[in-house]
Amino acid sequence: MELQQKDNIDNLIDCWKKATTSGMLQDEGRMAAFWNKRSGNYANNIEKDNRKKRTDEILELLEEAGFNPEGSRALDIGCGPGTLTLPLSKLGAEVTALDISSGMLDRLKDSVKKESLPVDIVECSWWTADIDELGFRNEFDLVIASMTPGVKDIESFDKMMACSKNLCYYSNFLRREEDRAYRDIRSSILGEKSENNMNGIIYPFMYLYLSGYKPSLRINHSEWKDELNWKETAEQTIGFIGRDRDFDDETKQKIRDYYQNASPDGIYRSESDVYTGMMVWEVNGR
Repeated sequence: MELQQKDNIDNLIDCWKKATTSGMLQDEGRMAAFWNKRSGNYANNIEKDNRKKRTDEILELLEEAGFNPEGSRALDIGCGPGTLTLPLSKLGAEVTALDISSGMLDRLKDSVKKESLPVDIVECSWWTADIDELGFRNEFDLVIASMTPGVKDIESFDKMMACSKNLCYYSNFLRREEDRAYRDIRSSILGEKSENNMNGIIYPFMYLYLSGYKPSLRINHSEWKDELNWKETAEQTIGFIGRDRDFDDETKQKIRDYYQNASPDGIYRSESDVYTGMMVWEVNGR
């Protein structure tokens, strides 16, 4: 039975690695640059795209798992502008916020200064972070990785767990059907398949299950809708789809032309069908 369990885990890890290398940006410099460009709009849209509601759901799940922020130590990996760091700090947690993007962290620093919150901010990549040099190993009551590419594979996932002495929280896409423009651009302009199935939470959940953990899991469904000037939307798309490559001027112009033609009144209306999963578990709970 133990041998079968090991085979199951080894096969899952192998599958996870293949899925990661085939569909994700791998270069740290490009990753930082990508999120730096997005940091302004991302921070400004926290209320607009129901992130406040999702934050409340996360805090509720953590409370159900027995987490009490008051006096606890929390590590927020891929913290962004502080979507979870700020509310946890306000509730009394001592938060260490880590991100690869200086742009995201600049916005977090502004919020921390404005509200006089005791947040320790660390700029580095989780992919190559040395948790012993940072003094993170087994130091936190809660370690968070919420919708972040920072935790991308078995190594970064295990490193996350090694920093916790109690609870871990992880969330990612279960399925995301891209907006029709992304599908059209990938197929007609780039000659690629659309990225509809992301399965980001499947591998970590199965890894925990096969390893004997008992994560509490919630699956959420939402429809992401937005209205934006077609020029701004085109540039966002060029940045997102082109985050792991360099488009030539001709390709960029084709993408701009697509959005202009799809926006007769100058406004492009996007829609995306999204399923996400979030889970919390005890690192010693098996």
